[in-house]
Amino acid sequence: MRTFTTLLAAALIAMPVSLLTACAPDATSSDASSSGSSSSTASSEHHGADSVVIVDGWSKAGATAGMTGVFGTLTNASDEDLEITGVESPDAGMIELHEVTADGVMQAIKGKVVVPAHGSFELAPGANHIMLMDLKRDLLAGDEVTFTLHLQSSGGSASSVTLTVPVKDYAGANENYGGSHSEGAESAEHTAPSGHDTATDAHGSH
Repeated sequence: MRTFTTLLAAALIAMPVSLLTACAPDATSSDASSSGSSSSTASSEHHGADSVVIVDGWSKAGATAGMTGVFGTLTNASDEDLEITGVESPDAGMIELHEVTADGVMQAIKGKVVVPAHGSFELAPGANHIMLMDLKRDLLAGDEVTFTLHLQSSGGSASSVTLTVPVKDYAGANENYGGSHSEGAESAEHTAPSGHDTATDAHGSH
């Protein structure tokens, strides 16, 4: 009996370590799974307003109580179309999204303004732009203008993003309203940039 016990103990001691660890968790597999999960999270973290930026954005200099425009390219890196439902800025009493018609008249955009998924929406003098009216202060070259876009995704979720652009002197982007501001109609008088302009030569000066 003692001989059998001795042989059994010797057999257990000689058993390969690989057999004893065969049922242990696979650390490599677990790490790979965790890594895959993190990658998925990272790829979807940009959504809604977090993905909206303005490229080469700028605003024309303007005088207190006057008007000016904001230009640049709004880009949307998300997977959903984003509709601009409103714009506000501490520097303006009223803001509208404007367009230029085929006959050269500038007016508030009547339809939806959408920044497409993985696409862009151009804001340019003589074309679509954000119109800041009833300015609360003089906007001089070298200053900055901050504005907030209110957005709604194609999935129905609402969000907002605050953007800041520099102020520049610009001789173009002058617009004369044919009627009251509420009518939203303007005659376009856009010209190419030419040298430096004064702050009083504001977008929408009369």
